[in-house]
Amino acid sequence: MQTPLQARILDQLRMQLSDDLRSGDRINEAEVAEQLGVSRTPIRRVLQKLEEEGVLAYEPRRGFILKDIASLLKTGSNDGEELLDERVMRDMATGELNSVFSERALMQRYSVANGVLVSTLRRLTRDRLVEPSPGRGWIFADVSPSAMADSYRFRQIIEPAAILSDRYEIDHATLRALDEDHEEAIRNVLQMDRRRLFDLDARFHKTVAQGARTNELVQSIDRQNNIRRVTEYLGFVRIERLRKSMIEHRQILAALLEGNRQVAASLMHIHLQVSREETFTHMDSDLELLRGGMVRLTEETRDDVAGERDL
Repeated sequence: MQTPLQARILDQLRMQLSDDLRSGDRINEAEVAEQLGVSRTPIRRVLQKLEEEGVLAYEPRRGFILKDIASLLKTGSNDGEELLDERVMRDMATGELNSVFSERALMQRYSVANGVLVSTLRRLTRDRLVEPSPGRGWIFADVSPSAMADSYRFRQIIEPAAILSDRYEIDHATLRALDEDHEEAIRNVLQMDRRRLFDLDARFHKTVAQGARTNELVQSIDRQNNIRRVTEYLGFVRIERLRKSMIEHRQILAALLEGNRQVAASLMHIHLQVSREETFTHMDSDLELLRGGMVRLTEETRDDVAGERDL
């Protein structure tokens, strides 16, 4: 399966060469790097991979050249639904999908069949990350840094307040089971992929909010979880912060199980503040890694990141 960066480079090559696609065309490494907004190192690594696959050839003093047009088109064809989910979420995180797009424009952008695109859009609609526009296009959720900042401010208001609400009920069995899941995740954090870790994180916040027995509140938490699903996958390569975050979750759960909602609410406020600061401290570098194809949003790829940054 292609990496996200490889897919992006193939898309960029198509745009560069357009209808003049010819074997022997030179691939300008520096130009591709500039157009994609990443350094030349990951570009060179992917071009070398394409050389190994027979798509490109390397000639002294000329650099990489297009060797086989058919291979280029084949390599860039239907990348699979999982990879398309990855690419769409990446483009949302980097701000490239921030307006209304028609299905035709999306099919051309990602070079996929309509069936694959519709499947991806259906999943993103289910997660409330995209919705049909009044016309014939699709509107993508705002996951920009300003939207994330608003999300954290909103959550710091409603999540501690939910714990202190008059109707709040503590489901001891559910909270104990959630605590056990956290204990297991802390022990096995190096073996668990980011999707499972994020799902546990999202389940924690939703479960705590459910104690307030207010449907609109729970729906709001669901919405916030789905918005941050795109960008907070980026931060799930910092293992020590993940471990500390889950420890903070367990402290909140312990306070709730003891019936001390005041302490739980205070701990929740502090937890969200620390998470917010962590997210924005590393956001620029995380986005750079994402643009360079060094971070995956849909599966575990820590091995690729380890060589680029000390976790």
